[in-house]
Amino acid sequence: DEIAQVHGKIKDWRKGEVEAIPGKTMPNLHVIKRDYPSTYEKMTTIGPNLKNGYGGKGVKIPGEKVFEELKSRLGVSKREGIGKGNPDLSTDEKAINAILLMSGASNGKRAVEGWKSMEAKTGQKLTEIAEAREEEDFTLKEITVQPRTSISTPMWSGMEKDGRRYSPFTVNTEYNLPWHTLTGRQSFYLDHEVMLDYGEGLPLYLPPLNKGPFIKTDKGVEENGKSITVRYLTPHQKWGIHTMFTEAKHMAQLFRGWQVVWMNEEDGHSIGIKDNDFIEVYNRNGAIAARAVLTYRIPKGMVYMYHAQDRTMGVPGTAVNKKRGGTHNSVTRITLKGTHMIGGYSQLSYGFNYYGPTGHQRDTMAIVRPLREVDWLEN
Repeated sequence: DEIAQVHGKIKDWRKGEVEAIPGKTMPNLHVIKRDYPSTYEKMTTIGPNLKNGYGGKGVKIPGEKVFEELKSRLGVSKREGIGKGNPDLSTDEKAINAILLMSGASNGKRAVEGWKSMEAKTGQKLTEIAEAREEEDFTLKEITVQPRTSISTPMWSGMEKDGRRYSPFTVNTEYNLPWHTLTGRQSFYLDHEVMLDYGEGLPLYLPPLNKGPFIKTDKGVEENGKSITVRYLTPHQKWGIHTMFTEAKHMAQLFRGWQVVWMNEEDGHSIGIKDNDFIEVYNRNGAIAARAVLTYRIPKGMVYMYHAQDRTMGVPGTAVNKKRGGTHNSVTRITLKGTHMIGGYSQLSYGFNYYGPTGHQRDTMAIVRPLREVDWLEN
């Protein structure tokens, strides 16, 4: 599937340049039968298609044994319907334990099976990366009692073997695992037709799109005092994952408590914001309310709101839309670009990721101003 566009040339089957062959000269087609009355049963059980194997990133894990292990661990659904007799996912604990059993990062057998899959693809000896931990099998109860170090899995390019900390591409450099490119080496020149049309065959600097917070036809937002227009970014935390559990009791008592936006101290002072004040961040896409962290470490003209902070507590309403003030993505936008949608050319492939093929929306223009009244909208 990932070498379908030979020599990076796009042949248009709609114009008769090539025969339309799904998975070869056009995208794969899969016919999905929908059984909407059975949606609940399907969402609360694991279906027998798992027996055919599962995985991602070119890694395939055999499913027959996993399906039986899930039955044993979770029990089977006794409800009448399409899910009857299949592994039961009717509670949050069962869903979590299913994920832990199916993932090589938390189940040693799955890790070894994943490395065997990569051995078959690459001809390299790889299973010893995880064999010493093959019998480890995390459950929710175990990781609640005591944190566990994840197991090295081919879903990621780094290793945590022998107690080392994760470092990317160590599998490639230490086990001669080819990089996921046409040549198996790191690539700096990309000869795909679309990359060349954009003039991006080699790495180059492109300035960010400088779209304003609003466009001429927008109604805009009523002014209520001083404000500043800034570039708004949502990077990942250095020590974070997709949630920081910021609403757990211990986390809510650390640092500022709940969620924050980082801002240059001179920018903040210029519009009357003091450290730890509540602010509004808004543009034509939405609005955010959170506390401000003023610091010299953020460049002037820019604010950060770290990615994927929980937003169900500590979120007042905004004057912009009279609603509770949004997530980190509330003011961002999706802007599609042709180079992000190349498929069938080794590493230039993609699967849909929320609204677009990649997270390139995390740089936009927004307005920041003090939140005049902290209204929790309890009524």
